[in-house]
Amino acid sequence: MRLSTLRITLFTLVLGLVALWVSHQKEQTTLSNTNTHKAPEPYHWSATQSTTWEFSRDQPEKQSTIQTATWHYNETTKLSQFTQPSIILTTPKTITVIRSQKGQTLNDEAIQLSGDVQINQYLTSRDRGNTKPSTLNTQNLTYNASQAELLSRDTITLTQTGSVTTGVGLHANLESGQFQLMSNVKTTYQPNTTNASSPP
Repeated sequence: MRLSTLRITLFTLVLGLVALWVSHQKEQTTLSNTNTHKAPEPYHWSATQSTTWEFSRDQPEKQSTIQTATWHYNETTKLSQFTQPSIILTTPKTITVIRSQKGQTLNDEAIQLSGDVQINQYLTSRDRGNTKPSTLNTQNLTYNASQAELLSRDTITLTQTGSVTTGVGLHANLESGQFQLMSNVKTTYQPNTTNASSPP
């Protein structure tokens, strides 16, 4: 008689533990399902093959254009990320084209460009003459549009008519045309062979 009472008590305890375990598993499943269906991310937008123009009322002769293969914008972080950006800056004397593989900007401020960054600057037809465009190559560059500044800490190669200059670090102003390489500056002069071989 005592043995059967003991068995019933043990059986009851086991059933209670099983019931508690099943209840706990249901709660965990409910919580995981709730976490799976979180509120959607804040609003994002993206564009492909986009073009943006910027004109100045005070200086109508100056304008800028940004073209991108893709452009993604995060509304929460105010971060723009784009691929294959091409920035075209036009002034009365020069046309400057900045290209890279990738770029990003935070709060619509300075644009950080990376991957095969190349800058070509052309003189307008009035001032061009026989001058070839100046070309600057690097891997990372920051462009501050409001101050017309270019900054880089990477190796820079600047190719101009008759010379190639390399250095590390760059501070340049596109409006004044001043380029300053910060360290390890080396210049190789390349005389114009066409003019050298022509008769006087």
